[in-house]
Amino acid sequence: MASSTAENLAARLREMRRTRRADEVGAADSARALVRLAFGTTAITLAILVVIAALTLVAVGDGLGSLPATVASMWLGIHQIPLTIGEVTIGVLPLAPTLLMVAAVARATTRATDVDRPHSEVTAVILSAIGGPLLATILSLAVVMDASTVMTIQSPDALLAFACTFAVHAVGAGIGVGLKWWSTLVVRAGVADWVLKGLRCGVVAVTALMTLGAMVVAVRLVINWSVAGDLLAAGNGWIGGLGLTLLSILYLPNVVIGAAGALVGAPVAVGGVTVDLFGSQGGRVPPLPVLAALPDGGAGHWTALLLIGIAGTALFVGRLCLDRSLLRNLRMVVVAAATSSLFLVIASVLAGGELGVLGKVGANLPVAGVFMFGWIAVIGSVTALVYSALPSRRRARSNIIDDDYYDDDGRGEEGHSDTDDEGVESIPVVDEAAIEFVPVDEQTPLGLDDDHDDELPPGPGRPEVIVDGWDPEDWALDEVWDDTGSVVVDEPIDAAEGEELVSTDDFGTRRTR
Repeated sequence: MASSTAENLAARLREMRRTRRADEVGAADSARALVRLAFGTTAITLAILVVIAALTLVAVGDGLGSLPATVASMWLGIHQIPLTIGEVTIGVLPLAPTLLMVAAVARATTRATDVDRPHSEVTAVILSAIGGPLLATILSLAVVMDASTVMTIQSPDALLAFACTFAVHAVGAGIGVGLKWWSTLVVRAGVADWVLKGLRCGVVAVTALMTLGAMVVAVRLVINWSVAGDLLAAGNGWIGGLGLTLLSILYLPNVVIGAAGALVGAPVAVGGVTVDLFGSQGGRVPPLPVLAALPDGGAGHWTALLLIGIAGTALFVGRLCLDRSLLRNLRMVVVAAATSSLFLVIASVLAGGELGVLGKVGANLPVAGVFMFGWIAVIGSVTALVYSALPSRRRARSNIIDDDYYDDDGRGEEGHSDTDDEGVESIPVVDEAAIEFVPVDEQTPLGLDDDHDDELPPGPGRPEVIVDGWDPEDWALDEVWDDTGSVVVDEPIDAAEGEELVSTDDFGTRRTR
């Protein structure tokens, strides 16, 4: 007996040691994963920036003494932090590196997140994805501040730098966590399905608009290829031309967003040039080859094609929002319009800014938001109204109502009769508003009364139904059914002496009490 107890105790101790070692290993693995998430993407990005900066400085003939300041400036530029060089403030920074950074953070966060993780671990993942880049921003600010004493670059505002870094990596971490937790969050929040569909349609609207803008930019670059070639030739050799080409690629998302804003009808300023759906007004522009896509003068016949394109995009989104219910359809259209408008405004804010002596670059934000909402809302609402008025849709709604309202045997769920062969619907016998339920505690106590000594009151938990002040069980139905299932009405039967006539339906059925 004693030996058995000792063996059980030893087994429990061994199991406790194994569990403790497993917990320690799991905690160590989690800590390593958080460290990789915090500094992995940041370290890889800084290594790539070091290589690019070193090649650039060697190509232009400068020494590597300014390499740390160059890398720090590039890190700040990736996070859309305005830089001031000399007296010129560059507020329009390329969006392509920023989008790549967001995608990298989202991918790393998705790999470190799972739906079976507790909320504390998910919070730790998000904070790790943001904390490491904030530390890199602090170091970059310190390097730039030290270099500002011997170089023309000025240190940016620290609070703005922290806010921009936090925003970029918070968006990436939010996307990564949302990819795993989206379904769970939607279910827990109880979001209506028409809201989710409206959000998806809004994202589709923005994607379609950006695609249309990219197609317009590509066509314009092909048409003005000679202008782009002249700008590349102005780069003073192949090194300058290569640099201008890389800059054009990095600024391509900015140009596409500007084209999308112009397509919806908002004026877009590019230095001294103002571009809209109907053409452009001349002025000075930065010597960037990708800006050869800007129209010169009026758009001419292009205006009609552009209008057809944006209208077709709105019609496509309206078609995605179609629903049998007109009210749900209109709600989805409004949600889609609001979502697409918000996304376009945010994208326009990121793509624009101040460009030194050339002035402001970017779309007119209020006009872009209102016009984007108007295109989707108006065309989507018209599409919903036309779709709802179609005879096939009306018949479908009628069939749905009939299927939900009537029984399989042709009798209505609330005492209604089905429609006849001529499509004439019978008048209901019972008015739903006249039905009331008497609580159990107010019903007749269990036992026999004087008038109905052979009946028992409703059972416990089963309320008594009162229609028009009368108990339906007291009604007398004077009707006869033949073999075909139709009603054969007898000769009118007057109420017996002492009975009161309650109602008579279209078939002549008389209900008395």
